Amino acid sequence: MPGATWNANARLTQFAGRRIASMAEQKEEKSKLPLAGIVALLLAVVSSLVIYQVPLKTSRPIDKEAEKVGSVGADRVQARLWQDPFEAVSTHRQKEAAAAQHPAPEAHHTFLRLLTAVTQADAPSDLLLLPVFVDGSPYASGVESRLRDRYALVSALGAAGYQPESGESIRYFIRTGSEHLVVPVEAFLGRPASADAKQSTQVLVLWLKEQDFSPNPLLSLNQLIIEIHEAVKTKKAAYRVIGPRSSGSLGAMVGELTSLFAADQHSGGSPMPSLASSRRQLDRLKGVQFYSSWATAADPVLLGELQGPDAARGVEQWFEAGGMTLIRTIGTDVVLAEQLVEELKRRRIDLTIPRGEAGSCKEADPDSAAVSSRHSDGKCRIPHIALISEWDTLYGRSLPRTFVAMVRSLAETGPDRAIRGFEYHFNRLRTEQYPDWVHRYSYLAGLDGELPPKNTDKDTGGAQSKGKIGDGGLRVEQSLAETPAGRSQLDYLRRLVETLKREEASSDGEFTAIGVLGSDVYDKLMILQALRSDFPHALFFTTDLDARLTHPSQLQWTRNLVIASHFGLELHPLIQTPIPPFRDSYQTALFYSVLRAVDDIVPGPAESDLQILATVSFPRTVPPRLYEVGRHGPVDISLEGPYPAGRRPEALPNLHLPRPDLDPDTGELRVLSPKTIALLLSALSLMALCALLINSELWQWAQSRWVQGAVVGLVLMVCLLLGLLCWAMSDRTAGEPFSLTDGISVWPTTCLRLLAFLLCLLFLGHSWRRLRDNEKQLSRRFRFLRPRAPLSIQAGSLVGIHHWRPQPMGDAEAAVLWREYLALGSWKERLVRIVPQSLCYVGFGALLMALFGVPVMPCRGSACFAINYAVLGFSVLAMTLLMFYVVDATRLCRRLIKIMVGTTIWWSDRLLVREATQRGVDQAYVHEWIAVEFIAKRTAVISAMIYYPFVVVFLMGVARHSYFDRWDFPLGLMAIFGLNAAYAFGNGVFLRRSAEQAKRAAVAQLKSRLDGLSGEVVFKKEKREQVDRMAALIEDYQEGAFLPFTRHPLFGAIALPTGGTGLLFLLEYLATIF
Repeated sequence: MPGATWNANARLTQFAGRRIASMAEQKEEKSKLPLAGIVALLLAVVSSLVIYQVPLKTSRPIDKEAEKVGSVGADRVQARLWQDPFEAVSTHRQKEAAAAQHPAPEAHHTFLRLLTAVTQADAPSDLLLLPVFVDGSPYASGVESRLRDRYALVSALGAAGYQPESGESIRYFIRTGSEHLVVPVEAFLGRPASADAKQSTQVLVLWLKEQDFSPNPLLSLNQLIIEIHEAVKTKKAAYRVIGPRSSGSLGAMVGELTSLFAADQHSGGSPMPSLASSRRQLDRLKGVQFYSSWATAADPVLLGELQGPDAARGVEQWFEAGGMTLIRTIGTDVVLAEQLVEELKRRRIDLTIPRGEAGSCKEADPDSAAVSSRHSDGKCRIPHIALISEWDTLYGRSLPRTFVAMVRSLAETGPDRAIRGFEYHFNRLRTEQYPDWVHRYSYLAGLDGELPPKNTDKDTGGAQSKGKIGDGGLRVEQSLAETPAGRSQLDYLRRLVETLKREEASSDGEFTAIGVLGSDVYDKLMILQALRSDFPHALFFTTDLDARLTHPSQLQWTRNLVIASHFGLELHPLIQTPIPPFRDSYQTALFYSVLRAVDDIVPGPAESDLQILATVSFPRTVPPRLYEVGRHGPVDISLEGPYPAGRRPEALPNLHLPRPDLDPDTGELRVLSPKTIALLLSALSLMALCALLINSELWQWAQSRWVQGAVVGLVLMVCLLLGLLCWAMSDRTAGEPFSLTDGISVWPTTCLRLLAFLLCLLFLGHSWRRLRDNEKQLSRRFRFLRPRAPLSIQAGSLVGIHHWRPQPMGDAEAAVLWREYLALGSWKERLVRIVPQSLCYVGFGALLMALFGVPVMPCRGSACFAINYAVLGFSVLAMTLLMFYVVDATRLCRRLIKIMVGTTIWWSDRLLVREATQRGVDQAYVHEWIAVEFIAKRTAVISAMIYYPFVVVFLMGVARHSYFDRWDFPLGLMAIFGLNAAYAFGNGVFLRRSAEQAKRAAVAQLKSRLDGLSGEVVFKKEKREQVDRMAALIEDYQEGAFLPFTRHPLFGAIALPTGGTGLLFLLEYLATIF
């Protein structure tokens, strides 16, 4: 019987055949390595290395009864060095009043008595009085600020060599004025300047509440010094004031000075009697130095609308005119605004696009974002931003205006830039509206509505009764807290979010950046919590580094927050000494100010330098710092380095802690040096050479041409990586930082995309080689001799597969059909079909991106953007080509199966004889078996290729995970990823379905032959047994597309995105095909 006709619509019969346990023709491929065990072992090792931060718990016993019966000293207040001094004094006074031992406590709490107690007559010393202004508010933020201020001040005095009078107590005195204000006092004694010196400097720290000295802080401070002057007149005393505490207080001081001197000018140089009396009240402040470590408002903000010659006088000059010295140890908000504007520009949010008349764009830097920010009508489109700040403080009102004025001043070009600077634009904004690209919103400080606790425990109403407060001041019962009634402002915050969303929808672009510019950290955390999920594409930025912004409980909405700050949490190790990092930047600024106030940091040899430890010097100017909140804390991304050549180790580039990724000597980025790279490559080469000389199998394996080509490709890849590394470093510290686990770097994503691109090339080459090898094996196995007849297919057609035997019927020689299949599967034919499909698909993806929004690219620096766009483009193109290559191979194989089902196939006579002899059946019963075996052998290779697109899509998806950076997954991108997986998976399902249909048709056709049997009963029984045996053999055949679903690559493709199980399945399977 020469052939067998298969009917695709043949009756499918139910046959409960015997399951053959093992077959000589089918061998299950197993991994040669126990990959599952190896991966499990590696995971166990890695998990043991993961650092779990166990919460710290104290074992100190707390004896509440001892506290109740503890003695209360008459002159001392029990307080540790880190405790709030005002809280300690308040608790002491309550105990003192309860003890009723001193009916008039003011009598023994005078400054004279205090000074007598802390000084010794036989040990004369210089006296340095250090009044320190602190936030005196009773709110939680005020208490926390006093704790931080005291910790920083005590740490600074300790670093300067001063020792406290007592580590467990302080003193206080009550002012003799009508207000009876309490002033906590701490005494510190310093070491003598030298071994021969008999005198040492004694420091008295006077803690002053800022609110107690308003509205005239200078006059009130002058009055305090008058009160204590009688007690210290016998000693050599000096005054160094740490303050003012806020920009509002500094503005009030400037207002006092301008008012007094304006009166002088009004009287023609002779002040009026009343004003002359006020002038005399400042006499005690002559020569006093003020060290301002908190007030950051710029001079135009503090001076207000001062006109005339006095407007040109800066704040420091006003203090100098009053006989005082103001040393601003912290920069102004102008510096931070400039840093933020430049940082946004580095991230391609360019707000400084030069604008001409009628909104037309001026000529701009071609490397800036201005080139891509023009409308079709030629007008500039500046990215839209939102600025949110509190309006009940001078700081909150002035900072948004400072930011916009800085943007406008930086946008000036040509000769206008020298005339129309920051002050010009700031003053214009006093009367003008904000530009249309700025969306300004405000709120009242204290969004949570929390008030100080009352003395009685009975009244706990208000906000406290609505729910517990968690980390960062966030409520547990949010639904109650957001009720539009009561003190809480959370409902206002929700409506603010809705307003922002409407503004974004009505503007000509989404918000590219949102600035949260308040002064209260708890308010910032609430605003970020409310906005972050609704504006996933926006870059959030703020000012002033605070450890609360980087706490793990807040990272869900604070990670990738850009922070501009005058100080970090610690200074250079030579200045910081062994003191741990502080909680916020203002603590660091206070620490630095106190060191300068006690002359531990003094002017250096050069006028622009300061000096510490007699040899270590650093510039007087304090450069600002930039940080991005990462998974493990703030990551320093400040612009720094390279350092000048020949710099002495004692000459610090600045007082800040250097970036950890910079070389401390040169200031260059720390990467592998060329020498290290050469040594590493040499070691790897020698290791590979030794392995080749020792292992014979490895030597033979290395002789193959594809291995040699792989080595060449590996060398080219190494060169490519080195080139990309040099390119990435071209931006220096202005570029994207290198980090794997901090979640603030796109370079892990770039590496994964590059890996996906290389895997695409590897999969393409490997699958092509496997297909060619499989074709050679099938040609020998099924004796496909080269026929002499010419091919009857249409070559070079985009739809060649559809034109290949569109209506299968009749008969065909197997060798001819195989030759046509090989011709359609040649690389030229595949390129003709694949390239147009890939280009159309890429265009479809671009339309989806335009429709649903372009995914965010959280890069920093021009090199980062260029490299990532290039790598992304190549990886996407390679992924698309790989996907359509696999789909094309699957479709061509499905077409072959369909033709075989509907056509009478003529197999080689020698093949029929061999198979019939091996099976022990007639030749008439092996046609279906040969066809099924052929399909299984071919689909075994093609089915394995279904994995490849899923592996690449999985890597590309993982590359955009938010673990690495501020990546998002917009709807368009999710649709593309889903279509990629569905397209590849669908073709795999159809291939399996076609193969299963072919198997069922073969079994049905084979069994149908029993109906035509005739002859003796013994003959019919023998033929029936042969048919049954071949049918069972076909049904139990499990190879290629006939594998059970749980062992089929389709199952692994489904399991791959599910996690560890899918990855183990993938590794185990890949080990069998490579």
